[in-house]
Amino acid sequence: MALTKIVAAVLKANGFNSVVTLVSGRGSTVGQAIVDDKRVPLVSFTGSTSVGKMVSEKVHGRFGRTILELGGNNAAIICADADLEIAF
Repeated sequence: MALTKIVAAVLKANGFNSVVTLVSGRGSTVGQAIVDDKRVPLVSFTGSTSVGKMVSEKVHGRFGRTILELGGNNAAIICADADLEIAF
């Protein structure tokens, strides 16, 4: 939630409003509503491969788009001048 506030503040400072939203709740209720809602053109999902497959099939079935991060691997690029205490 803190990251969402930081991103929203940076976007607003640069002239973008209402670009980032965080929705918290059980996947079986909130997640299912997002996946099924035709007003949500893009769904980003992080989680298991089996649930990701279901998300992909449902969203693409309504001609939506997905960004899927599945299977527990999340790559990161850490620049040489990064603060390693924060990065890891």
